[in-house]
Amino acid sequence: MSAIVPEHSASTLSTPPSKPSRRSNFWVGFAVGFSLLTIVSCSGVGLALGVNRLNLAELQGAKAAWTPPPYTPTPTPAPTVGEGLANLSTRFAPQQTVRNLTNSRVNVRATPGYLSKPAGDVLGMVAPGATLLILGENQLADNLTWWRVRATLTDGRVVEGWVAEATASGVQILGE
Repeated sequence: MSAIVPEHSASTLSTPPSKPSRRSNFWVGFAVGFSLLTIVSCSGVGLALGVNRLNLAELQGAKAAWTPPPYTPTPTPAPTVGEGLANLSTRFAPQQTVRNLTNSRVNVRATPGYLSKPAGDVLGMVAPGATLLILGENQLADNLTWWRVRATLTDGRVVEGWVAEATASGVQILGE
């Protein structure tokens, strides 16, 4: 006996169903979920804040906008004979030669102090290591000790002005 093998035609054979790609379903779901979340959150913010229609005329209209109060600097007075003498430095004496101890240029000013000064108050700059001649007494201004000096500036001019003994953070500027 021979086995009879039925003939199958191509139309009767079926291929196994293909699985949908998990990757494509993930990204579709992610995009849809993100879009819904964005719409819901933005709508909630819009409702909470009250969406108003604004136009340029209303923004520029008669409504006064808040402006900060004007800033008026208060000058620091020089110490008088009765006040601040305990804070005056005796580190240097008149006609003593000192030098710029910093690694940077230092301003020579027309008046003692550095806060609320016009740009013209800076006479010039002294190079690092340059020598200066102490001309007289010192003054306190802006919580710093300032010495009257004669100095040769970086541009070669010789000027008389004021240099702080140290910075506000305590870095020594003038020294022997």
